[in-house]
Amino acid sequence: MKKVGLIILILFLTSFVSFASALTATQDSLDVAIIPEFNQPGHTSIIVEGADPGQYNMYTLTAVKILPSTPFNLVAVRNNISVDIYPTSELRPFGPAAYEFAYVIRNTETDQKYENKMVVRIVSIEDAFEVSSDSNSPDSDKITFYVKNREAINLKNVHARFTSIFFDSEQTFDVPANGKKEISIAVDKDKLKRIEAGSYLLTAVFDTDKGQKTIEGRVYLGEKKGVEAKETNEGFFIHRTDISRINYGNVQETVNVDVQKNVFSRLFSTASVQPDVVNRDGFGVTYSWARTLGPAESFEVKVTTNYLYPVLIVIAIILIIIGFKRFTETKVEMTKSVSPVKTQSGQFALRVRIHVKAKKRVENVSIIDRIPGVVQIYEKFDSILRPTKIDTRNRRIQWDLGEMAAGEERMLTYIIYSTVGVVGTFSLPRTLAVFEKGGEIHEIESNAVFFMAEQRAQDE
Repeated sequence: MKKVGLIILILFLTSFVSFASALTATQDSLDVAIIPEFNQPGHTSIIVEGADPGQYNMYTLTAVKILPSTPFNLVAVRNNISVDIYPTSELRPFGPAAYEFAYVIRNTETDQKYENKMVVRIVSIEDAFEVSSDSNSPDSDKITFYVKNREAINLKNVHARFTSIFFDSEQTFDVPANGKKEISIAVDKDKLKRIEAGSYLLTAVFDTDKGQKTIEGRVYLGEKKGVEAKETNEGFFIHRTDISRINYGNVQETVNVDVQKNVFSRLFSTASVQPDVVNRDGFGVTYSWARTLGPAESFEVKVTTNYLYPVLIVIAIILIIIGFKRFTETKVEMTKSVSPVKTQSGQFALRVRIHVKAKKRVENVSIIDRIPGVVQIYEKFDSILRPTKIDTRNRRIQWDLGEMAAGEERMLTYIIYSTVGVVGTFSLPRTLAVFEKGGEIHEIESNAVFFMAEQRAQDE
């Protein structure tokens, strides 16, 4: 029995060797890659020659799965079998490195078998993918980047989340073998204007069969340079100059603002921002500012020159000069005042005082006062200087003082009364002084006075 079994084994091996020596299988391409994180196949072809015509199948007992798994027909001449190689859960990510595995081609009719080896490259997702971009225009309303596949494997329905300073977006896409997938994401154009040119981190988180995998890349934003300068002037007496610099590019720009003033206008000028440098050159002054502006930033200076100040100063000087001149040219000063007088019968009565002072020597001095119509003059005078003339018809009272030396003073008083009560404010007219100086006639008036019901007298 042992001999019979041995004979059968020898016949089987002889048939296998005979089959093996007749059939040849060659892997068409060694550039085959699979990514264990994705349950997606690498693709190659096997050229089979010298096979007995019939039905065959193909299988492997390693950490990969190959298709086709269903039977197929071979002919005696050249056969081209398309093979898909899938990773299994037993295949752990490593590499990049070559993975050689054995496979079997079996004749399903005779059970003859042909063993051979196939080679694939095991590549991790980090080595297979590159995430990056070309330069993006800062004037665009979208950012474009790409996912590049370095390996000869087509990947479909890849899902990833992309985050950067520009966006946060989830995408599902296909990546061709040895190709790249460009992805464009809409962004806020105003936000883009405020971001400086340069490269920025792009994080891609891929969903795989073995969990999430993260790949970092860069997004590039191109440069745009430009500074807009504006200057407006308005106002006459209050003149304002508004100067602005706006960086509408996306790179930092250093801007300068210069304002020139003369030695006069600088005294009345103010600026909204303290100048960095003040240069004096003769009768001119230059104020300078310098700022570094980021994208979409602006710098504004407001310079106000108030010409009302010098105008008011000039007017004040003129008034002072006029007042001083009038003071020095005044020859006679005269003030008028009133005070209430108590009477036994309770009638309304006022004492009028007229103070006259000669600042220079004057001649033919006459003091003329008018009496309001509702009152009468009390004809008993308690002052030494009695009126020269009382004109009851024209209601005037007059004192002729004659010549007055410089510094000489006179006090004139009289009393007026009324049998009718006075309500509210009682006003008295101004007193007139007429005198002669250097052969010329001059006139001056006193202040006006009024008496109020509260029993007090005030000067205007």
